[in-house]
Amino acid sequence: MAINSFIRFVLVALAVATAAPVQAQKAGDPFMDDAKAGAQLRSLYFRNDLPASTQESWGLGGWVWGRTGYWNDFLQLGGTVYGTVPLYGPEGRGGANVLTPGQDGYATIGEAYARLKYREQELMLYRQLIGRNPQKAEGVRDIQTDMNYLGTNDLRMTPYTYEAAMLNGKLSDSLWYQAGYVDGIKDRIAEKFVSMSRFAGANRDTGLWTGGLQWQPQKDLWVQGFYYSVEDTIRIAYTDVDWVKRISKDSYWRLAAQYTDQRSAGTNLLTGGNFRTWNGAVYGEYGWHWLTLYGATGWTGDGAAIRNPYSKGPFYISQRIQTFSRAGEDALMFGSTFNLAPLGLNGFSIDLSIADGRHAIDAATRAAQPKWREYDFDFVYESPIPGMRIRLRYGTVREDFGTRIDRTDDLRLDLNWAINFN
Repeated sequence: MAINSFIRFVLVALAVATAAPVQAQKAGDPFMDDAKAGAQLRSLYFRNDLPASTQESWGLGGWVWGRTGYWNDFLQLGGTVYGTVPLYGPEGRGGANVLTPGQDGYATIGEAYARLKYREQELMLYRQLIGRNPQKAEGVRDIQTDMNYLGTNDLRMTPYTYEAAMLNGKLSDSLWYQAGYVDGIKDRIAEKFVSMSRFAGANRDTGLWTGGLQWQPQKDLWVQGFYYSVEDTIRIAYTDVDWVKRISKDSYWRLAAQYTDQRSAGTNLLTGGNFRTWNGAVYGEYGWHWLTLYGATGWTGDGAAIRNPYSKGPFYISQRIQTFSRAGEDALMFGSTFNLAPLGLNGFSIDLSIADGRHAIDAATRAAQPKWREYDFDFVYESPIPGMRIRLRYGTVREDFGTRIDRTDDLRLDLNWAINFN
């Protein structure tokens, strides 16, 4: 990958150029004084009982990170080592993406970056996380695992990371942008990076161009739009709007809507032919003291299922087991969250949801696909220890083929603890 060699050269050149100034720094220089380090400790037990097999793994790991302060208010260096060791991995039960398919551990340098800053603009080079952004109203649910189609898919032990050159910053106090070129991606359990086209399923090595805007015209109102293009592979356009209306100090309601246009590109390396599809959804939420009620409805075009190789996807109806974005699918989801503090159980909460998907088809054969109904349950404890959360999760799906009903059960127990070293 040509961009890799170029970025490595830039990083080496920057390191050499700044080595002498760093060594000659006086006390109080922010490059060293503002340096930070920490770790994310994780443990996840995962069991997935499929109709014809079982996946089961238990891992311990996470990541250790560090970054400098800014040299001359311009250059920052940072990196992160990711890894997992097996605690339990019975033979023949791999595939849960907690450990490798052979139930082994892994370790890799997932981030190694130089961040160059000029006023409100930043250029980030080489290995990095992509997908984190400022869009988040206070005191409401996280309605998407990833905010768009380029994200972390951080649902197991470690997230996706990328080899990229990304420019982002503010155009005004209410308008942010992000644009750049992404050359490669590291899967959650992988130790090496692969090209964006190959990761999506094409037999060719090309990268991804992306650009987008996020706009906050007023408090608690967000609008964003992004575009992604991988040569001869796929093109994606995505937009959404999210509005929170505060009724009182302890209550609010919320409305959100999203739309995706997705189609083949160039020589159609993914399928060998043209495809085009779309997805739209609306979401509503009401919060009051200890209770949150929410629901969504979504529709997908019958030209193809929505593909989301580079993130969990921004879908409102992306549940524990299934994502309801098959070709032709109409989906509904309802749920509620209960904060148990009024019962004296500080830090504890319960989340219950149900999702239903119908009318899905196989886009190639036009054959009807099974109806899906998924039930999910979360029992969460936010510890008084800063940064620590323990969570028990259970989900079950019924796939109704008309002549039979298949069942999948998903059980997870996870610990997350963010630790700052300084």
